[in-house]
Amino acid sequence: MKKSVTNISLALALAAALAMPGALRAQALQSGAKVSDTGIERVRDSVVISMDICLDSMQVHSNRSVVMQPLLESENGKAWLPALEVMGRRRHIYYQRNAQATYADNPMKVIRKRNGEPQTMRYRTSLPYAPWMDGADLLMTEDLCGCGQVEEGPGQPLGKAHVDFVPQLAYVSPEAVVSKEDSLKGSSYLDFPVNKTTIYPDYRRNPQELARIRASIDTVRHDRDLTITRISLKGYASPEGTWRLNTRLAEGRTEALKHYVMEEYGYGDTLFVTDSQPENWQGLRAYVLQSSLPDKDAILAIIDSDEAPDPKEARLKREHPQSYRHLLKECYPGLRRTDYVISYHIRGFNVDEARDIIRTQPQKLSLQEMFAVAQTYEPGSPEFNQVFDVAVRLFPDDPVANLNAANALLQSGHPDQAAPYLDKAGDSPQAQNARAVALLLQSRYDEALPLLRQAQEAGLEEAEANMKIYGAVEE
Repeated sequence: MKKSVTNISLALALAAALAMPGALRAQALQSGAKVSDTGIERVRDSVVISMDICLDSMQVHSNRSVVMQPLLESENGKAWLPALEVMGRRRHIYYQRNAQATYADNPMKVIRKRNGEPQTMRYRTSLPYAPWMDGADLLMTEDLCGCGQVEEGPGQPLGKAHVDFVPQLAYVSPEAVVSKEDSLKGSSYLDFPVNKTTIYPDYRRNPQELARIRASIDTVRHDRDLTITRISLKGYASPEGTWRLNTRLAEGRTEALKHYVMEEYGYGDTLFVTDSQPENWQGLRAYVLQSSLPDKDAILAIIDSDEAPDPKEARLKREHPQSYRHLLKECYPGLRRTDYVISYHIRGFNVDEARDIIRTQPQKLSLQEMFAVAQTYEPGSPEFNQVFDVAVRLFPDDPVANLNAANALLQSGHPDQAAPYLDKAGDSPQAQNARAVALLLQSRYDEALPLLRQAQEAGLEEAEANMKIYGAVEE
């Protein structure tokens, strides 16, 4: 069954999140150096920081050094990054003769400044990701005095980090249904005089049983959104008596109930479908199986035998008289019943109607109508997520309902809760992408990669965006 796909943007694209919004281009430092092409990106569980540092306009005294040290800082944490030390000519000679003679502690790189010559270096480092880093400022601090200490201060802003993993998930629009059909089911246990097929409304339990049947029909009749399309009746008799007699009783009592409903509501004969089963051996077996009868294994063997119904019933009566009397009293009355199914059509609803109905009678809505309701809410909002939770509870085995419910949970950062829905989400590219996101949220990157690649090869844009957590190139 072909499904149409609708992409609901629940967050900014991951590419934008990793692209350093607000990064400054060719930012001039106090030393005269210029920083350009600043980048901060999340790669698996690391944050990679890179920049080009042009030294062309920097003037460094021959006996001095300029130390540049980046700092990643937010209200909740900070991390000093490896320093870069630029030395004048004589200072560099001294450094070459005394390898430990640097102002910076373990600088990433020591460079001799060649005045008058073009010099640009590519700075790149990484550090373990921590949640506080998302939204942190990247600053450049400098030691210009040659005193050998980089002072903490405001620093020169280079950009802001956006390194939280924002999963991209593809929601699938369910197929629109041509007609919504449902049914209401029940069983009636009418009492009939021995060997009779006529319904006496005031006989024994019949007032209560007939009232239950009418209440079921009225539940549908009085709902303006529903139209009854068929009433199915199937009558059962107990094994007591002959097969021939029970055939007549099952058929006759089923027809009697049909005519009672026809007369009560003025329905035509064509609305009804009737069937009957002369002897309810299946119900008898279920009762015996869960019973504590001392000879239940022997009774079950008789029930399961290939004997004809009449000899089988005679054996029960003859070989197990005490249990048989118990069954006659406690079990057989419940075997004499009529099952009914009231089938009905549900009208379609517009979005405004569906928004109200989903709160009170969601069972009237199709998956497609629920999806339309979800699109009226802010993606990721409690109302948005609630729609998909209702949908999967009403359609627990539908792959689309399970996928969309899993997506809503994953977008909220709950991969464990999404797992049962992912198991029933099917094998579409959208489902493979969702499974990969669940793994990514658990830092199981190697397991997620093959699933993302499958979805990416199928042309799913969300999988392409999620792949960026592996960096620019992932082999």
